[in-house]
Amino acid sequence: MASTDKISIELTVLIGEAELPLKRLLRMGRGAFIPLGGDERKPLEILANGRKIAEGRVFLKGESVAVRVSGAARQAA
Repeated sequence: MASTDKISIELTVLIGEAELPLKRLLRMGRGAFIPLGGDERKPLEILANGRKIAEGRVFLKGESVAVRVSGAARQAA
């Protein structure tokens, strides 16, 4: 029987993106704010090993930030 406990998958949730010079990034301290330029009405992308597999939305669960999966990604024909 095959063992699934040794399968490695990298999950990424793409919230937004920002472009800033490395010099500015290195000067930032703890608690610094980086605007990601995302649209809160647009779903997040959920990637597995770099491939989009689903979409989701961010929500607060107590003091934690969580992602609710809202739909599977559409496969390209």
